Amino acid sequence: MPPFKDDQIIIIAPGSETTVAQLGLPESFTPARVRVRSRMFPAEKEGEYEPYKIRRKQDKPAATNGEPQDSAQEEKKPDEGEDDEIVWEEDRVSEEGAVWPIQEGRIVDWPCFFALITHVYNTLNPPFHTAILLVTQPAWTPREHEKLTQFFFEKFKTPAFGLIDAALATSWAYGQHTATIVDVGKDKADVTAVSAFIPHTQGRVIALAGCGGEAFTQALQLKLKSKGFNRDMCEQLKRSPICEILPAGVPLPGSGEAPEQDPITNPAAAASTGAVASGPAAAASIGNVPRGPGVDTEVGEDAGIDENEGVLDVASIVAGGKMNEYLAKKEKEKQDKVNAKKKGAPVPEANKPIRLPNSRREKATFLYEDHALLDNLKNMNLNTQDMADAKSALDEGPSRKAQENGENGESNPATEAKGVGSIRREIEVGTERFMAGSDGTLEKLADAVHRTISAVDEVKERSELWDNLIICGNGSKLRG
Repeated sequence: MPPFKDDQIIIIAPGSETTVAQLGLPESFTPARVRVRSRMFPAEKEGEYEPYKIRRKQDKPAATNGEPQDSAQEEKKPDEGEDDEIVWEEDRVSEEGAVWPIQEGRIVDWPCFFALITHVYNTLNPPFHTAILLVTQPAWTPREHEKLTQFFFEKFKTPAFGLIDAALATSWAYGQHTATIVDVGKDKADVTAVSAFIPHTQGRVIALAGCGGEAFTQALQLKLKSKGFNRDMCEQLKRSPICEILPAGVPLPGSGEAPEQDPITNPAAAASTGAVASGPAAAASIGNVPRGPGVDTEVGEDAGIDENEGVLDVASIVAGGKMNEYLAKKEKEKQDKVNAKKKGAPVPEANKPIRLPNSRREKATFLYEDHALLDNLKNMNLNTQDMADAKSALDEGPSRKAQENGENGESNPATEAKGVGSIRREIEVGTERFMAGSDGTLEKLADAVHRTISAVDEVKERSELWDNLIICGNGSKLRG
């Protein structure tokens, strides 16, 4: 590829779960301008795709008073014909019926993949014919590289096109000419030894199945299925700050086992748990009694309500016609909290909760975006004000807490009724949140790293490959 300025290059990096793109590259770690889900939806015309699911919002109304629909339509006034037409709307949340063209790093649906790339390119909307750099997956073959090159030149008339291996792009970004790249994706992981900016093909682990972010989600679901957690809840729990993998030798809170090494004095544990200092003095100031979430904790406030074991299925309550009863209960709880705040009664010093790191709490809460509950409310055809009131009563996010604290947290009813935003609920989780890697995923990755580095012929480079270990990919965002 001939040299181009930084603002004249489009960088596209497709992945199994997420595709990122950037127009220009001012700096190696600049956040991508475009970040989309790597899926498309079949369009009305066969062979074409849409970036979002298209739903039919309203059908033509049926004829009334026993009249045939055709004769009833003839009596309609001309200005009323517009209301009888079918209205279509984009559902930017739902993934029902989605087609994922990349699975485990391999392209399995080429027409859908080309439609995805076209959508990303149009979203960037370059002002002129721009050079394109495509970050490729290790599983793509040379024949597929040729097919991609032909598509980009014919479709976008690009003046220049280049492909770069994902592992090589990572080493360039970090400025390390020799490193071991562990790329953890959705359903797989790639382990590559890069020496002098040259990826080693011998011993390279490509698309190791069952070692991606989905494996962590499934491990959580296996532990929490008995408590009513579905996959969406486990996925959001995995992405929350309270889910982490504890360092070796650190027991689960409440297990009664003595840690092999104090997590507060361990720098790795201090970085992951958010401890403010290290050493015995800091440990003593934190306290040793595990407590649940309180007013001064990092993960939320204690609602003061005894919940039954498991997750309360609010969506089923609303769908079952008991919404008014549930909303009245939530409104009463909200009012009681506001009244308690207004009284201004000081909390006794002895009863104030002790601030504990996440790794020492037996239970913690996270905010869950309940999309099913929001869909049920939409299906009830509430008017604008009722929709806003229902969302305000059910939402337990920051806006709800601002209202309880007497702050200006009013919402816009028109905006809420359109479905913008989501309904967030606080869900309590026990020590299961530390077991995302309990199914042997980490052991598989460690074995793959060992085999990759051991396959490098230059023995003197192996120590440097162990020292420069770079873990990247969306699946590697799990804390700890």
